[in-house]
Amino acid sequence: MAEYTGTAMYMTFAGTTIHADYREFSASEEIDLVDASAGADVAKTYLTALEDGTASLTLLDQTGGTAATAMWQLMDKGTSGTLIWAPEGTATGKPKHTVVAIVSSRERKVPYDDVVELTFEFQFSGVVADAVY
Repeated sequence: MAEYTGTAMYMTFAGTTIHADYREFSASEEIDLVDASAGADVAKTYLTALEDGTASLTLLDQTGGTAATAMWQLMDKGTSGTLIWAPEGTATGKPKHTVVAIVSSRERKVPYDDVVELTFEFQFSGVVADAVY
């Protein structure tokens, strides 16, 4: 399998392209487990239950002016929208992941000796649909 870097990343939230100034993105999916062991069991057994997931996005706040303001307003806490990410870009056959997500938090870091960063945390509200372009 060939390795790839994040330079081809394509990402949208609520229909707006958001990857132009991205620095880092991560998505995590998990599933709840229910302990189904009982009686004379000598080891725990489990059933799968509800799926869950989160994502984190860090952008550089370097576009300035209305573009930066629009990005901050687009991803206000509590905002819900479709989150799409394609780590290898949008060429035919490349993977694409889609899920409804809610912005659970946002942060603006303004260091005195580095670039300003915006960090957004998303809570998935449904199952991630994995497909290809």
